[in-house]
Amino acid sequence: MSQRDIQDRFEELEAGRILGDLSPEESREWDELSKAHGFAPDLSLELAAAAIEAEFAQAKTEAIPAGIADTVRNSMGKFTAQQPGGAPAAIHFPLWKRLYQSPQAAWGMAALFAMFLVANFIAKPPVPAGATPITNNPISPEKSRELLFTKAGDLIESEFGGTENYAGMSGKVVWSDSLQEGYMTLASLPPNDPSRNQYQLWIVDPARDEKPVDGGVFDIPAGKSAAVIPIRNPLPVNKPQAFVITLEQPGGVVVSKQEIVVALAKSF
Repeated sequence: MSQRDIQDRFEELEAGRILGDLSPEESREWDELSKAHGFAPDLSLELAAAAIEAEFAQAKTEAIPAGIADTVRNSMGKFTAQQPGGAPAAIHFPLWKRLYQSPQAAWGMAALFAMFLVANFIAKPPVPAGATPITNNPISPEKSRELLFTKAGDLIESEFGGTENYAGMSGKVVWSDSLQEGYMTLASLPPNDPSRNQYQLWIVDPARDEKPVDGGVFDIPAGKSAAVIPIRNPLPVNKPQAFVITLEQPGGVVVSKQEIVVALAKSF
């Protein structure tokens, strides 16, 4: 063992000695290292520990109800290690154990539990009898579309027309430039298999860019005859001229080749 390892081991034992939780074997090891290498006890740590203990000892003692004291001590006892086998050679009372056994510490633990209960009450106040609990459920696309009509003063609304292979579909698109929010209402659009392809919306805004802006990918589940789809544009759009739905690979594409155009809605 190197000198540095010996020094580290002595410091570890010294800390345990100050706290009073060394086993008999560790006490003998501390004594041997101290004599063999001339290590001196760290009086600064010992004085600090003594000062803490003295502070508790000198504090004004106030009786604590027996019920609270017993509850706190019994609870703390569950976390103390049990000595296997027979009785130990020596009983050690670490500083932390002497502190929590004092009346002041019992009051402190009781106050700590009380503060925890108050904080938990504030964070989750009880729901009054007869009241409906408030939930954080997200608003459905259908409800969000209805709200858009009440809060936007610049709505544009256009009809979707399906291309040759999708002539049976119908739908509408509503959009607000000021809120950058819009929704598609689609009906009779064939369901898609997300593992093979997905629908993707494109927003044509020539004033912004000659390339259409991605409006998000979406699916039409089997058995669903109508759906409200929110528009998810990552880039700002102003005065869109048209909305185009295409069928693309799963996850969509950055630039569409428009090989399969599903529907078109013009806003002018």
